[in-house]
Amino acid sequence: MRARLHRLVELARTGFWFMPMLMLGAACGLALLLLYLDERVDPGIKANLPWAYSGGPEGARSLLSTIAGSMITAASVTFSLASVALSIASQQYGSRVLRNFMRDRITQVLLGTFVATFIYCVLVVRAIRGSDFSGGFVPAISVTVAIALAVVSLVLLIFFIHHVSASIQASHIIRVIAEDMAEAIPSLYPSETGAAPNDAKDSQELRSATKMPVKVTASGYLQMVDLGALLELASQQNIVIELLIKPGDHVVAGREVARAFGVKDLPEERCKRIVEAFVIDRERTPEQDIRFQFQQLAEVVIRALSPGINDPFTAINGIDELETALALLALRGRINEKRYSKEGVLRLIVPTADVSEVLEETVGHIAIYGAGDPFVTAGLRRILDRMELMLREESERATVLRLREQLDRRQLANSLG
Repeated sequence: MRARLHRLVELARTGFWFMPMLMLGAACGLALLLLYLDERVDPGIKANLPWAYSGGPEGARSLLSTIAGSMITAASVTFSLASVALSIASQQYGSRVLRNFMRDRITQVLLGTFVATFIYCVLVVRAIRGSDFSGGFVPAISVTVAIALAVVSLVLLIFFIHHVSASIQASHIIRVIAEDMAEAIPSLYPSETGAAPNDAKDSQELRSATKMPVKVTASGYLQMVDLGALLELASQQNIVIELLIKPGDHVVAGREVARAFGVKDLPEERCKRIVEAFVIDRERTPEQDIRFQFQQLAEVVIRALSPGINDPFTAINGIDELETALALLALRGRINEKRYSKEGVLRLIVPTADVSEVLEETVGHIAIYGAGDPFVTAGLRRILDRMELMLREESERATVLRLREQLDRRQLANSLG
């Protein structure tokens, strides 16, 4: 449940709809509150306020109608600019980077401001009564706030034009991806030793224990795993749950994704709780999938090397950021896969993506497309040389040596061919 709730929060955070809807609701509340205040404040007091609107009913209606129409037009222009930015980013840098544009708070707030100002003016204009000749009621404070909202919207529109032109630059996109990785790695890999604790005392017991397979009923990508719920369930049932897949893996309905050790059969309700801890959907997400974040950066580099774009400088920029992120992962990328209860009893075995996998899916893939560029291959060699110095596990060092040999062969074949 916690993982699914977190997933819903992330969907709201990365969507264009949530912030505008939230601001629309706030605008409705603000309009009703200020109209209530206008009804009860003495007209003489409002007339003495130098900043309050002092026109008649017809002027107020015309002003609010103009502002409301302008906001809809501005919202359309903003949406068009955002669509162009999304199209350019998708074509040049890959569809995976669109998440970074969709969660951009500035764009969400700007759209929300326009929509909120529009609905605010609509609610206020309906409260105006009478005409300039017969007299009537003009909510001066509410109209003044509408003018202020229009000024704020204009300032935000000017800023957004600058923001959207800067956000589609390659250096900005690469920097955003790199910052996300730098933030995600310490949370997903809390160990700072660079090596996982060597704890094999429970392995023999698990091999001899009875076990029950756990299979999922949906197909798609594993986005998140609610480890807290699994740990709580394993403690209640006095079992050990071993996960067989990692976030980012593709699963098919009916696939075994976990094993429950210490039990031959579990009640249906308990099995359902285990399955519900796996959040499976149609696309990968970066919340627990560090490989996805690295692949975003690798995709930008590979697309920059494609004949249609042919931008080696963007590729080199991406390789530089990739080197920084891989170095951080190498320092923190070995953690204990075994999780224990408060009593110190083994309850979960959780596989995590190691440096070798990330190297294969980044340096290995980039080398396929960039072997013909000496500057790109020099950057990849620099990454592999640094990883060889930082990594201590034999399997990880073997991956580095294999990738270097593959890079040499591809570069030689490219020079001869």
